[in-house]
Amino acid sequence: MKLGIKAYHYHIILILLLVSVPPFLVASVYNMDLFLQQSTSLINAKNETELVRTGAFMEKTLEQIRKDVLTGAANDQYTRTQLTNDKTNIIKSLTQLVFNKEYLDQASVYNEDEGYLLISNYGILSDLRNTPYERIVEELGSMTNYEVKGSGTWSLEREGKARSVVSLYAKLPLREAQTFLIFNIDIEKLYNEFLRQLNVDDEIYSYYMTDVDGIVIYHKDKTKIGKPAETGMQPADRYSVNSYPLKGMGWQLVGEVNVYELYHDVYKVRNKMIVLLAVVALAISGLIALGARQLYKPVGTVMAKVAAAFTGKLSRQGEFDFLSSAFDDVLQTNSHLKHRLNESEQLLKRTLLHNLMKDRFSGSPDIGRYLSGYGAHLAVVLFTLRGRGESMNGTNPVAQLERELDTRFEHDLFTESDREAAALFRLRDGDLNAFITELIAGLDEQVLNRLTVSIGGVYPLDKINNSYVEALYACNMGRLYSPQTNIYCYNKLPVDYSHSQIKDPAIEELELAVRQRNEKTYTEMLHTMFSEKRSLMEYNFNLYMNISLLIRLYDQESVVFLNEINELITDNGIMNADCVKQFFLGKFQSFNADYRTDFKDYVQKVEKYVEEHFAENFSMDDVAAYAGVTRQYISQLFKKQYNMTLIDYVSQFRIERAKKLLADTAIKVTDIGSSTGFNSKSYFTKVFKQYTGITPTEYRELAWNRNKETENESLIPLKADG
Repeated sequence: MKLGIKAYHYHIILILLLVSVPPFLVASVYNMDLFLQQSTSLINAKNETELVRTGAFMEKTLEQIRKDVLTGAANDQYTRTQLTNDKTNIIKSLTQLVFNKEYLDQASVYNEDEGYLLISNYGILSDLRNTPYERIVEELGSMTNYEVKGSGTWSLEREGKARSVVSLYAKLPLREAQTFLIFNIDIEKLYNEFLRQLNVDDEIYSYYMTDVDGIVIYHKDKTKIGKPAETGMQPADRYSVNSYPLKGMGWQLVGEVNVYELYHDVYKVRNKMIVLLAVVALAISGLIALGARQLYKPVGTVMAKVAAAFTGKLSRQGEFDFLSSAFDDVLQTNSHLKHRLNESEQLLKRTLLHNLMKDRFSGSPDIGRYLSGYGAHLAVVLFTLRGRGESMNGTNPVAQLERELDTRFEHDLFTESDREAAALFRLRDGDLNAFITELIAGLDEQVLNRLTVSIGGVYPLDKINNSYVEALYACNMGRLYSPQTNIYCYNKLPVDYSHSQIKDPAIEELELAVRQRNEKTYTEMLHTMFSEKRSLMEYNFNLYMNISLLIRLYDQESVVFLNEINELITDNGIMNADCVKQFFLGKFQSFNADYRTDFKDYVQKVEKYVEEHFAENFSMDDVAAYAGVTRQYISQLFKKQYNMTLIDYVSQFRIERAKKLLADTAIKVTDIGSSTGFNSKSYFTKVFKQYTGITPTEYRELAWNRNKETENESLIPLKADG
């Protein structure tokens, strides 16, 4: 029996069978990619949770070690090293100290004047040359009394076994001779205690510690210790990286997961399916090309029917209706684009304002472009929930506060947390008292009773960080000394009223010691004012009087000093007498001292190096070698000059160059990222959004639209007179 099927029908059936395969392969590849993405997200969450949990325990341990160093530094016994009996007692004390502290491998006292070392469980080392301890002389450098400084990781051999240790140095006050207390922390034991259990598979998981400059403190691969960490250099789609700050030591706890290795088999199957998909697609293309003549007839018939249907629809609809519909689509698309550009601009403005308020990246040209409408009278106000409750009458007080402010004031509100918000107010004039009165009168009484309101001074846009720091200081000092009230203004705190009539001769004597640079008298007075015999009221009074004195003496640098006071309060060091005395001694030694004559020269050298090499991968060691100084000194330079690390400065420089290229050229975003020093597009996008609040593509759209508006405005003809 003959079948009435033409030859091209066979071709169509064959092609239909082949065409049904690619969707299956595409769906399989898509599902695998989706599985990998979800798995990566879960691993990120698990890794971050493990980091936070482990980091919290490790941070407490490191903070306790640092406190032990400060406690030891306050012990006068370690400053008396002249008599043999004194040396013997110091060695016994150090030995007992090592016995009592779990992670303390060795403790010692170094006499700088005579060059010998008193070592626990050992004795006296009279000559440090050609010993592992000769590094001490170089690393101590310039330190202030009670300052604690950490070293890099180094190897110490004792009892025939090499140990990896990190040294903590504390400079003791000058008595008979200049001495230093040294704690050698067994960093390998600390690592094994907290991190070894997380490294269940060496090829997949890697947890390690780095310092503030990104140098590895300890790693399971000991060859990486002391070298720059490779974080950010690996492909972003293959590695999941998280970090946790160990603030007590200024370190970072870093966790890396090799996702590609973890799902190696899945990646292999996916790649094979992609290859198979490509082969099938080529086969289909070949068959279509070979059978094009035979397939033309049914394809031509289908196309003719589609054309006839479209022509009939157009004739029924009418040309005018068709054009009107197309025009409406264009208007709707344009409206959506404008809405998106407006959202990007508002997000960029808020990011710029927040960075200015926090004194981050204040040199961006975008400030002049997008924030020119902000006047010269700006003030920062902090709103903080007083109680533990998170809601009031079923609503969040911060959200209710924002609704009330929107109806009365020109402001920008930034939610710092679910219990705290910072607002930047635009004042009509510089009358702060009138603004405070209007603010209090304009807030609902029930909301006001639940909030602590802290107000900074009035400043122009480029100095709003001053207002923020003053508001934070008013909040900290107000809650410390006047908890019964809830409105604090930096210009006149309640504690100022209570202490204004008190005349303490000790404060005048303290000021005289500062101005005469009499460190001995100043140190003795601090020990007296913050001794254990003082009552809490006396302690608080002496603390506030010392702070007020230094604010007055520092004058133009008072904002920097206020920022340091806020950090001290935040770190809960304000009630630790040793921390307080160490802080005030440091301020005494830096009071009224100019920068070193070579300070600006070194800063200019580093700036020049960054400008010439920003597109390359370079390390802190490269910059230090070029400038002719140590890495630690460069960190101090940029902390003083820019209030940021060198890494932040380089990132900001690269982002500003990238923004100029995005706005003024049509170069691809990926190429712009690589030409400004970023290894991958994903990392470039991540850093760019961190600094600006929007992605590079959104910034380009916003900049091009702004340039187009500027060009259009310049083309508007001027009206003729008359």
